[in-house]
Amino acid sequence: MEHSDQIIDQNAPEIDDKFEKRLVRKIDRRIMPLICLAYLLNYIDRTNLGNARTLNNDAKDGSTMNEILSITGSRYTLVVAIFFVPYILFEFPSNFLLKWIGPRMMLTRITVLWGVVTMCTAACSTFGGLVACRICLAISEAGFFPGIIMYLCFWYKPEERGSRIALFLGFVSVSGAIGGLIATACSYLNHKGNLHGWQWLYILEGIPAVLFGVVLFFLLPDFPETAKFLNDQEREFAARRLGQYAPKMSDKHFVWSEIWATIRAIDFWLFALTYYFINHCLNAFSYFAPSLIAGFGFKGAAAQALIIPPNCFGFIVIVGNSWLSDKRGRRPEHVLGGLLVIAVGFILLATVKTSVGGRYVGILLIACTNSAVAPLLAMRTSTVSGASATAVASAGIAAFANISGITAPFIYASKTAPHYIPALWVSVGFIFGACACVSILWYRLGSGAGYTPKDANPSTGPVDYAGDIEDFSNGRKNKDAELTQVSVGQV
Repeated sequence: MEHSDQIIDQNAPEIDDKFEKRLVRKIDRRIMPLICLAYLLNYIDRTNLGNARTLNNDAKDGSTMNEILSITGSRYTLVVAIFFVPYILFEFPSNFLLKWIGPRMMLTRITVLWGVVTMCTAACSTFGGLVACRICLAISEAGFFPGIIMYLCFWYKPEERGSRIALFLGFVSVSGAIGGLIATACSYLNHKGNLHGWQWLYILEGIPAVLFGVVLFFLLPDFPETAKFLNDQEREFAARRLGQYAPKMSDKHFVWSEIWATIRAIDFWLFALTYYFINHCLNAFSYFAPSLIAGFGFKGAAAQALIIPPNCFGFIVIVGNSWLSDKRGRRPEHVLGGLLVIAVGFILLATVKTSVGGRYVGILLIACTNSAVAPLLAMRTSTVSGASATAVASAGIAAFANISGITAPFIYASKTAPHYIPALWVSVGFIFGACACVSILWYRLGSGAGYTPKDANPSTGPVDYAGDIEDFSNGRKNKDAELTQVSVGQV
């Protein structure tokens, strides 16, 4: 891979700390609202199946989605799991397509298509039609999440990514709250306009995605080098400040040597396994939290409304943990801290049998799952260099993690509803498995939030990126260094 960047003199007055902070705030104001709102709509549309399933379940007129589409027995498990098969298959090549056609076109295409498919789901009259819509939704959405992760790498330093990733991941929690509010409202629209409540849910959640896709097309910038909202000086510095190892617009779209070096590294699989374990718990909460709350004895609008407080609490914890991780410049400790919070939540749900309050506290804690994900993903992106390696690292970890979308529904089998006790203990085991993987990564890579050549010394002035850098594919030698050290295209 060719790098044309010149050495940045950080002592130059035009690129002092105040200038950089102003620039980062300007980038934040333009990019983050668009990314967060897009991901909010994405997760609402992807996980509304859980709300649609329980909508108007207190009605006795046969108007529920389960009754109309004959979703009985293991059919709900199947319709949840089938989504992830095409989703995983299309995620791996998606980031290369994003680099080729540009983030703006790629993310616009994804957003508009999933909105259209979501609205089409309201027209389903058979179980087969629902399965077909879920498959189309998966193909439409595939690549959105890893695409955002890679997109942020074009704009932010690795030590800045944790809080930004957390902010848009936190909107998963907001999506749960808003999705609960929309579902509550739709429960009162049952039989209005000759539509059932669950049909209104899909229509009202699909329209905003289509409209927002148009907004992305006009407002989302592709790369720092071409951003029209920046002036010439800002564009130049926005690209150059990221350093030698960050992906750039000028990088080749596909470099096999980078891809192979990334995939064959053991850390690729440790990160992937860690995220699989965590994502299992996230999928379990997203799809089965409404059912778990319904198991407390609540029905209808009350059951929908009770999903809102855990999601609001989760947002605060997710953003707070990752902001602190960025501020401290450390990653593994914050991943492990988030994992322990989640473990306590699952243990409470599995052991507290009669206390609704105690079990609800468990739901509150499980809603914080992404507090471990954000610093993990930020750590993952700081261990690769170049567009191709970043593409396969971010898409690979997401694709592998989404296998949990296939396995989680079968672990949370309908025959163990509404409390799912065996599945909850499996989730506890997965959390401790993730803790083990993170501990190994901590030992191998250290705890730093960024990356730098091994000879870099902030007191000696500009870094010569042309010098040798450490290859720690077999474990990092200096685990006390403040920054994670990388070799181009390698983990």
